[in-house]
Amino acid sequence: PTPGELHRRRLREVQECDDIDAILETASDHLSLGRNELAMASYRRAMKVSFADVISVKRRLVEAKRRSAAAAGGGEADLTRRQERAFELSLLQVASRVADVHNNLGVLHELNGEYGRARASYADALEVYHNTCKRYEEAGDPDVDRTKANVERMENACASAGERRELHDRANRLAGDVARERSSGARRELLLRQREALRDALELEGSTIGPSHPASASTLIQMGKIDYELRRYDDAASGIRRAGDILATSLGGNHPRVGRALLLLASIYERRGDEISPAVRTGSGPATPSSRNVSGEAVSSDDAELGLYVDALDPLKGALGEVHDEVGRLYARIGHLYGKKGDSSLSLLARKASLRSYGEPLPGGATPEVTYLWVRVVEHLAEQRNWDDAVVAGRRALFLLRRNRTAILEAREDPNDRRRGAPTRIAPGEYDASVHSVLQALGQAHQSRSEDRPAALATGESLRLAWVMALSNDGGPGGEAESDSVLRVCRALKRLGKGHLLANRHAAAQSCLVPALELLRSGAETSRTVDCASVLGSLGFLHLRLRRYAESAGFLRECLRLYGECGVAEGDRETEKVRSWLETATSREGAAGPPPG
Repeated sequence: PTPGELHRRRLREVQECDDIDAILETASDHLSLGRNELAMASYRRAMKVSFADVISVKRRLVEAKRRSAAAAGGGEADLTRRQERAFELSLLQVASRVADVHNNLGVLHELNGEYGRARASYADALEVYHNTCKRYEEAGDPDVDRTKANVERMENACASAGERRELHDRANRLAGDVARERSSGARRELLLRQREALRDALELEGSTIGPSHPASASTLIQMGKIDYELRRYDDAASGIRRAGDILATSLGGNHPRVGRALLLLASIYERRGDEISPAVRTGSGPATPSSRNVSGEAVSSDDAELGLYVDALDPLKGALGEVHDEVGRLYARIGHLYGKKGDSSLSLLARKASLRSYGEPLPGGATPEVTYLWVRVVEHLAEQRNWDDAVVAGRRALFLLRRNRTAILEAREDPNDRRRGAPTRIAPGEYDASVHSVLQALGQAHQSRSEDRPAALATGESLRLAWVMALSNDGGPGGEAESDSVLRVCRALKRLGKGHLLANRHAAAQSCLVPALELLRSGAETSRTVDCASVLGSLGFLHLRLRRYAESAGFLRECLRLYGECGVAEGDRETEKVRSWLETATSREGAAGPPPG
C-alpha cells in the first residue's frame, strides 16, 4: 500500500474503534512515531468515547440515586446504595480518563507549537480534576500538580511568543543574508550574528517553555548547523548530540525527529570526524548506546558514525516504513562502514537490506544508487565465494550498468557527494572499472561452477575492457596509477588463462599466463605482489599438467617465496595447494615424459 492508503486505513481503524484503551494505545503509538495528525484523530475519538462513557455513567448514577430515595429500607435500600457508590466510583474513573485525554491533547498541541491550544487543554484537564474528580494540587497528587505546572508553563510560553518569534525571524533573515553573501569574512560575521540570535532564543525557550522541550532541541540543531559552517566541529557535534538527548527523552527513542538528529550528527562524523576531538566523539548521549568498546577504549570516528546510523534505523523505519529511499540510503551507509571495517558479511547484509528498502527489483529500471549497490553486492559475494548468488547478482548488476550507461557517464559530479568515505553512486570516471569488476566476478563464478562458455565470454570481455582502460589512461590528474592499470590487465589475463587451463586448453592458457607474468615483472612495484605469485603458481600447475616437472618446480618455488614476502600465511588454502603441487613436481622431477597430446 502507498503511504496515503496506509494513512487512510489507520484513520478508518481509529474512527471505527470504541475501546478506549485500544484507542489511547494507538494514539500513543502514532505520537511516538511522529504521526501527529493520526494521533490527534485518535485523541479526539478517545474524547468522544470518554464523554459517551461519562454520560452513560451519570445516567445510571441518577437512576441509582432515584431508586435509593424511593427505597423504603431494608435489603433493597442497601443494594441501591451499593450500586450508587459503584456508579460514583465509575464516574470518577471515566472523568479521570477524560482529564488524561485533555492532557494528551495538550501535549500534542504543544509539540505542534500551538501553545494557546495546549494551555486550554491543560486547563480543561485541571477543571475536570477539580470539579468532577475532586482532586486538587498540593495534595500529593502528581497528575494534578503536573497539569497545574503545564498550565503555568504554557501561560509563560504564550506570553513570550512574540519575543521568541522575533528572535527566530531575525535568525531567518540573517540566514537569507548568509546565502546571498559571497565574501567569506562577511559570511562569518553574519553567521555569528545568526548564532547569537538563536542563542538568545534558546535561553528564552529554556526559561519559559523548558530547557528539555523539543523546541529547545530544534534551536540547538540550528545552532549546531551554524557551528559546522563556522568550522567549530566540536561545538556542532556537542550541540546536536544534546539535541538528540532532549528529543529521545521527550519524544521517545523511536520518534523520527530523533532519527534525523542522529543522521545529522552522523553526517558530521562522516565529513569531519577526524577533526572532532576524542572527548566529544566519545561523549555520552542517546546517539550512541556505548561510546567505548568492551575494553574501555574510545571508539574511532567510523565506529561512532556507524553507531549513529544503526541507532537511527528504527526511528526512520517506524516513520517511513521498510520500503523508502531514505531508509535505503541509511542501510547503504551502514554497509559501506562495515566494509571499511573489513566485515564483509555484515556489509553484504546491510546492502541487501538497502536494495529491499529501495524496492528493488523495479519494473522500470533502477536508480544510480541501486546500480552502485548491486556492484558492491557482487564484489562481496565473490569475496565470500558464494558463486551461485554471485552469478544472479552479477547478471543484474551488468544489466543495470549497461542500461544506465548514458545516465552514469553524463551525470555531473555533485559537490555534496564528496564525502569522507560514503559513496552512493558510480562516478562517471568509475563506470568502466565497475563493469570490469562485475565481469571478473562473473567469470570467476562461472569457472567455479564449471560453466566454460559463460566463463570464457565474461573473462574475455573483461580482458578487452582492461586493455581499453589501460591504453586510455594518460596518468594525468584524476587518472589512476600505471601500476593499477597493469594489475587490472594482468588479473584479466590470469582469470582467462585459468579458464583455459581448467578446460585443458594448455596452449591458450600459456598465451595468457606468460604475458601476464612479463607485464607484472616489468615494474618493480608489481613484481612483488600477490598477483605475481598467483600467476607463477598457475604457470607451475600448467607445466605440471604438461609433465615438465623441473620447470613446474621452479615456478612453484618462486610462487611460495613471493607468497612469504607478501605475508600470506603458511596455512592459507592457496599456499597449501601450491605446496602439494610442488611435492608432486619434485617427486616426478626425474621422470619427465612427453607432454599430453
